[in-house]
Order: sequence, then structure tokens, then C-alpha cells
Amino acid sequence: MKRLSLLLLALACCQPVMAAERPKVALVLSGGGARGIAHIGVLKVLEEARVPVDCVVGTSMGAIVGGAAATGMQAEEMQRRVEGADWDYLFGDKPHRRDMPYIRKRDDGQDYFDFTLTLRNYWPVPPRNLVGVHYITQFFRELTGGLEVDRFDQLPIPYRAIAANIENGQTVIMDQGDLPLVMRASMSVPGVFPPVSYKEQMVVDGGIVKNMGIDEGRKLCGDAVVAVNVSSPNAARDKLESLFAVSEQTINIAVQKDMQAQIATLGQRDVLITPDLTGLTSTDFNESRRMIAAGEQAARAALPGLRALSLSPEDYAAWRSGVEARRPKHRQIGRVEITPTRWVSRDVLKSLLDVRKGQPLDQAELHRNIDRIYARGDFVRLTYQLLPEPDGSLLRIIPIEKDGRDFLRVGLKLNSDFSGDSSFGLQAGLRRTWLNRLGAEWLTQAEIGETRALRTEFFQPTVLNGAFFVAPWAELRDDPRDVVINHEKVVGNRVKRIGGGLDFGSELDKWGEVRAYLRGEHVKWSSALQTAVPQVGESYTQAGYGLKLIYDQLDNPRFPRRGDWVKLDAFATTDALGSERDYRKALLDWRHAYTRGPYTLFLTGRGGSALGTTLPYAEQFQLGGPMNLSAYRPSELAGNTFFLTRVLGYRQVKEMPPALGGGVYLGLLAEAGQASMDTEWRNALFSHPAWSVGGVLAADTRLGPLYLTLAQGDGNRRTASLTLGISY
Repeated sequence: MKRLSLLLLALACCQPVMAAERPKVALVLSGGGARGIAHIGVLKVLEEARVPVDCVVGTSMGAIVGGAAATGMQAEEMQRRVEGADWDYLFGDKPHRRDMPYIRKRDDGQDYFDFTLTLRNYWPVPPRNLVGVHYITQFFRELTGGLEVDRFDQLPIPYRAIAANIENGQTVIMDQGDLPLVMRASMSVPGVFPPVSYKEQMVVDGGIVKNMGIDEGRKLCGDAVVAVNVSSPNAARDKLESLFAVSEQTINIAVQKDMQAQIATLGQRDVLITPDLTGLTSTDFNESRRMIAAGEQAARAALPGLRALSLSPEDYAAWRSGVEARRPKHRQIGRVEITPTRWVSRDVLKSLLDVRKGQPLDQAELHRNIDRIYARGDFVRLTYQLLPEPDGSLLRIIPIEKDGRDFLRVGLKLNSDFSGDSSFGLQAGLRRTWLNRLGAEWLTQAEIGETRALRTEFFQPTVLNGAFFVAPWAELRDDPRDVVINHEKVVGNRVKRIGGGLDFGSELDKWGEVRAYLRGEHVKWSSALQTAVPQVGESYTQAGYGLKLIYDQLDNPRFPRRGDWVKLDAFATTDALGSERDYRKALLDWRHAYTRGPYTLFLTGRGGSALGTTLPYAEQFQLGGPMNLSAYRPSELAGNTFFLTRVLGYRQVKEMPPALGGGVYLGLLAEAGQASMDTEWRNALFSHPAWSVGGVLAADTRLGPLYLTLAQGDGNRRTASLTLGISY
């Protein structure tokens, strides 16, 4: 019997550690920016090797992966979400254009620079940080599943995140609070992301004080520590060639000093895993797959040490079941609270959020509604908290408004045909928002240069969700209208207008808008020939009513890759409103972008008719100029009816530095169109179309789209043009 007992004891020593006897395992994950994605690969191997994690401590990106693991999320699901994330979108913090309400897309037809200035008391307010955090915080909330806990010890796996107090440099161990916000706090690189308020402290990325919290892991639960180091090593001398590289090295030296002191405390039963991330930087978020693979490889190399912490299949399954059992249950929403705002109406927010009480939180629907509101452009970020209360969960919406409610955009447009004919224009637009509780806006736009214009509109929603509106407006315009014969400019005319109107309409959310309108104006066109021939030119008053419908789902207004844009505008004058001219006019404009692989086709079809009437000279349709029958000069073709078809195919050939803009494109262009003095569309309009073919070199710059166009047309027409601004 004694021999049998000794034999059983020997066999037990050869088996994985039993749950009742095993040491508690603390998983400690270091910071390292995007390199921290390698932690997921380590977690995959820990799961395969049946190594339980009894608590987790993370810094910076380690706090992100650790926070998701603490909720019970397994590595495979974490990998799926991280590899499926659009990191450029998450960190760019700009809504997808197709998801923006149309009222925020209207400016895209203007030649504004690619930025908007926020004003306070009519003076620009500097940005708080370089990178916004709205979408990345939403992503963290999806990773954590909206769990409600008072303290992080109540999570399925106890958790700590490390941050730094930006005021005194002290280490802050975060053990309670809003989990996604705590995760973001631990990775809030100073100057890049905004600091986070935690227990009356302003905290930032914990990597600057403790990039690997091995000592905290021991305090929390760690009889044994599995530590993962994904920090960036110090750079060699030949890499320190820029101010940025030297600054990064200075910070890294301080980080490494504390890390090495932490690593020196590891004992025999502890395991240190250091993935080989050579060639991968802290900003390479789009290299998720490579980083996860590197984490797996390093963890497999450490399996001899990890096996001492492994459980039997039965004990590991029991541990895993315990983790799942500790996952908090989602409760019904008992109350919705919106924290105070300075000018955005909380009634409007509540109407747009549309949260149903008495039901568990539908996180996906809430995020869609929050993102719709964020896309309106009033907030720096829009977040929420779920807090336990006796009668259900309190959903607290926390809108963080921008530092001003007035917004200024400026722009420039230029055009040259390299033959002495050039033009320019300076544009500006001022938008004042939330002038009353329904969200009224006052938009004023001005332009000087070849075109001189001033327009002001007061946009007044009539219901809380902004679905219906009225918009009175007034406008002054002075436009060029050259007479061109056989590709030669004969005389320069100008058309001046002063008038206004009243629009009634409906915002169709992100899809577009419809407006019915009344319009009246005084029109005067004059010619350079008037000094010699006073009879040239005319002056009259016109007034009428119209209908305009716009559908806008292009993903980019400058160089779209997919989507459609449609505009229908019909107008008719009437003597009942005092009009001195009698005509009708309709315009249909359609654009479609289609992309396959790296190639994009941007198709345009446009047509207009006077519907059996004769248009005054100032109202005639025009063709000619870049992207508008490019081989022809501006307004070379004009009439009561017209059509234009255009096929523009392009491919991005280079990406500019972010400070300069986006892509550089090379493309081919084919156009056909015609204008006629016939008052209705007839077969003759299409029987002998004008045409133009050519090539385009373009760049999506911060100042606007820049095009170099070379075109060949019928009648031996050849044109080269350089254009800054939207031409189509």
C-alpha cells in the first residue's frame, strides 16, 4: 500500500498543476503603441496551453488588450475585431462622408481648404489635441461589451490599468470607473490624445511612468507572473536623424530604465515573453496580423516555462466556466440622463438618441445613433456610461461640445489655360450654430475674384429632430459670362444678380434633402461692348417657384471611389410674383463612382431643358472648361437645352505626406456633349455632339483638388489647364 501511494504521488507530479494547488497567475502587458497588438498572439498561446489568467495588469496598449481580456473575451474574438478594425477611420476621427447628415455635406460644393476653424467670440480656438478619440472610445466600448461593475475586481478577471498624473508625474493605478474610459486613459499619449479625468486627477499614458507593472501584478494576485514586453527598443545612432527621432529616443530611454528595473524582479517561476517586432513601429496599426503572429511565435518559444503553469483539460474548462459565470448580466435601462450642455439642446439630443427604457441596452443601435449625432459636427466627442441603480441601469450620455459654436472655412480656386487666360477666387464661409433650442443656423458665404458673391441663409428647423425646416436667404452675385466663337474669346460679359427667397424643405438624414422654394431677383447683364454699342445688355426682374432634390452618397466629394450623387432642380417664373420674364427650366445631374481593385470609374450624366420656353441670355445652360467638355473654353457652348456625358477613370499612384493631403492620381478622360438653342430636346442635339478626350494628373491637397488636364477635341481643339478647386 505504501508503494502504491508513492507511485500515485509520482504520477501526480508529472501531470499539469491542479486548480486547487496551482499558483495564481498574473498577466502583465506592457505598452508599446500598435506593437501591443502582439499581446493577442500571446493570449492565443496561453489559451492553447491551458494557462489560466487570474488577474491582468496593463499599461497603454497593454491596458487595451488586458481590459478586453478581463471581460472574458477570448483571443480569437479579440483577433477578429482588431484585424477587422479600420484604424485610419478610428484614429482619423472623421465620420464616413456617406454617414454624415446632408446639411454637413453642402459645403463640399465650395472650394474650401481641408480644415475648419472653430471660433469663440469670432476668434480661432486652437485644437486641444492632435487626434480625436470619439471613434476609438466607441471601439473600446464594443470590446468590453458594455459591462457594468463598481470595481474592476468584479470583472470576470480582476484588472488594473496604469496611468500617469500629468500634474505631478505620479503613477496612478486605476482599479475602478468606466472601463473603456480607463483603457483610453492609459493610452492617452500627451499632446496626441486628450488627458482623462480620473478621481479628480488628469491622467495620461502610463508608459511614461511605469510601462510594465510587474509589481502591481504581484500585489493583485500574482504567485507567478507572465510578463509580455512589446516596448520599442532604443534606436541606433544612424536612426537618430530627425528632431522627432531624437525626442522619441529621449522618452524611450526613461521608459526602458523603469522597465528593466521591473523585469529584474522576475523570479524562477515567472515567464518573460518578448515578441520579435523588428521593423514594426508603435504606429503600425494596419500590421495587426504580423504583430499577432509575432506574439504567437514568442509565446510558443516560452512554452517550456509556461507548461509549469498549465492546467489539465478538466481544470482549465472549470476555470473558464468560472470566468464566464462572473460576467455581469445586462440589466434593463431604467433612466436616461444627458449631462449639461452649453448650447446644444438636450431635447434635440434625446430625440435623436431614441433610447427605449425598460429594455436591455442595444449597444449597436445606441452607437449608430451616437455616431449620427457626432457626424453633425457639434461635438469633440460623444460618450456614455452605464451605471447600476436600484431600478435598472442609468444610461448617462456625456456630450463634450467643441470650444465654440461658430465655424469658419476659407478656400481658394485657381485656373490657368497656359495661354494668358487665368482666373482666381478667394472664398470664405461662416456658420453660426445653435441659435435657438431647435438648432437654427446662420450661414454666410462670400467670394472675391473673377466671381464676386455674398450669400446669407438662416436655416430654421421646425421640429426637434431637424427633419423639416424653413430657410430664408438673400444673395448678391457678379459672374463672368464670356462670348467664345471658334475657341476664341470675342467679348467679356458679366451677369449681376441681387435677390432672395424662401425655402421650405426636409432633411433626408444622410441621404440628401428636398426643397420647395420661392425666388425673386433683379438681373442685369452687361458687356464690354456697351461703351460702343449701348443697346447690348439688359436688365429685368424675375420671380418664380421651384423644386430641388439632392441625393448624396458619394464617399468622397473630390476623388470618390464609390457612391452616387443626383440633383434635380426645376424652376418656373410667374407674373403672379411680378416676374418680367416667362420661362421654365429643369436640370438633372447624375454622378456615379465605381471601383474595382485600384481602378475607379467616375461617370457623369447631365442634361437640361427650357421645357418649350426660351431662356434669357443670363439663364442659358453652358458647356466648356475643365471637366465640363475640357477641350472647349468656358461658356463656348450655350443654349436652351444641353447634355453632357463624362467618363473619368483614375488610379492612385502615390500617397502624399498627411500634412500635404491625400493621394496623387493618374487618369484618362472622355467627354461628349452639346448645347442647342432649341427649346426642347430633339434628336439633332445628339446627332453631332462635341467631344473631348485627354489625360489628368491630379492631387488631393489640403488646399483642394489640383488638376493638370491635357485635352484634345473636335475641330482640332487642344487645351492644357491647371486647376485648383472642384471643376465638376
